[in-house]
Amino acid sequence: MPLALVALVGTVGCGARVPLPRYAQVRADDYVPVPYPPRPPPVEIVPLRPEDAPGAVWADGGWEWSGERYEWKPGAWVVPPRGARRVRWVIVRRRDDGQLFFAPSSWRAADDAPIDAPLPLVRAEAPAR
Repeated sequence: MPLALVALVGTVGCGARVPLPRYAQVRADDYVPVPYPPRPPPVEIVPLRPEDAPGAVWADGGWEWSGERYEWKPGAWVVPPRGARRVRWVIVRRRDDGQLFFAPSSWRAADDAPIDAPLPLVRAEAPAR
């Protein structure tokens, strides 16, 4: 077997895949007007998945708007309720006047009703500085 093929097989076999939640679309009523966009998201180190939580998925961190400023909510391993889906945070600009709108991350039940976020099992870590 050629050495390049062995290296390729070894590289592909070593990749880890982080289980993610199912996702839902942002609804129009989730958006709030904001005066400025958030900073780029900070780097987070994803800790190992808890061994005692086989249904755990990784929920990325996200910005939340407090009404005055953005606050970062770190990512975490969570066990979502059956059928639940996550909505990713997003910021958009209205084309006609440039107004910014923000929708925070949220969770939806199988029937698309808003639900509380699952409790974090293990939160993301910040890299050493």
